[in-house]
Amino acid sequence: MAETSPNSAGHQSSSVVTLTLTPAFKLVFVSALCITLLSVIVCCPLAVLGASTMEAKALFEACLTTFKLGFGAIIGLLGGKAL
Repeated sequence: MAETSPNSAGHQSSSVVTLTLTPAFKLVFVSALCITLLSVIVCCPLAVLGASTMEAKALFEACLTTFKLGFGAIIGLLGGKAL
């Protein structure tokens, strides 16, 4: 005679976690991603070509700060959603 465990024959436990992404979360995430990518696109040529004027240096610093904040926001959104 075969033994049956409580988890067999239709009583299987599942460890799959489903996340629902609300439209508000998607909007905030895509906005943070776009701003971060835009700041990288502006910052990279300034870093390669060199910022010669004070205005270019200020723009570089602003884009670098925006990139850091945007990256932190993306990591925070993903980490908060995983919890």
